[in-house]
Amino acid sequence: MILRDVLAQAERRAQLTLQKHGELQYVVATSKGWSRSDLLIRLDLPTDDALQMSAEHAAQQLADGYPAEYLTGHAAFCDTVVRVSEGVLVPRPETEHLVELAEDFIVEEGRPSAVVLDLCSGSGAIALALAARLQQVNVVGLELDPVSISCSRESALDAGLSERVRFIQGNVLAAWDLALADFRSRTDVIVSNPPYVREQRLLTAHESSPVEPVWALYGGTSGMLFYKRIIAQACDWLRPGGLLLLEIDDGLEQGILDLFERYGLQGGHWSPDLRGLPRYAEARRAE
Repeated sequence: MILRDVLAQAERRAQLTLQKHGELQYVVATSKGWSRSDLLIRLDLPTDDALQMSAEHAAQQLADGYPAEYLTGHAAFCDTVVRVSEGVLVPRPETEHLVELAEDFIVEEGRPSAVVLDLCSGSGAIALALAARLQQVNVVGLELDPVSISCSRESALDAGLSERVRFIQGNVLAAWDLALADFRSRTDVIVSNPPYVREQRLLTAHESSPVEPVWALYGGTSGMLFYKRIIAQACDWLRPGGLLLLEIDDGLEQGILDLFERYGLQGGHWSPDLRGLPRYAEARRAE
């Protein structure tokens, strides 16, 4: 059987949606070490039984809700590739703009050796992308989940960034002194994409990707659980003029701006994503 027919048969048997067809091709190509063009030129060539079985298995996993990144073990993010496995939230494209905002601040403020804290660092994608783009920046990621910590540390080694990027296991909701004492009043940027899905949206969010960890999504009843802790402590860790940068959920923007004001952060504002929805919020510690 030629590869084109193998893929089509696997898609039919698993009842894959049209969107998932491209994901199946990506998974199969990656498993063989092929590029997209490599796969295309092989579509009319015969395959062996092993590849047919692999395609069938991958198609069924995709149909069951597994992200393609779980099947390949890697996710592309900005200019980097990070390791992911089951239990680790796959980084989303919209989070790449958070990296761009942090990079712009560091460059425009003339802080080439900036210290950055990435809170709720997950896969480590934000931390690694920033360090890859800015050659003198040092980044520390704080993450509670041990599987995510393991993946992010391996990604740092893969990218040759482990000297400038560290990942520490710790609870963002607890006292930061336990894990981040060395960075008190020394941090140029705090960046975070924390769990922010509020209770009324949690079921829908989980159904859209049922295999990913729900704890990495849930931000408490109102969605504000992590923001309250991060914003309350930010001024104690930022240098004067330092930036707090958050990814947010739409509908939370006013509550976050109110917290900025309550805890003495200045210039608080939010900006939209490509759909026009509130997605990023930032404020600074006073000079």
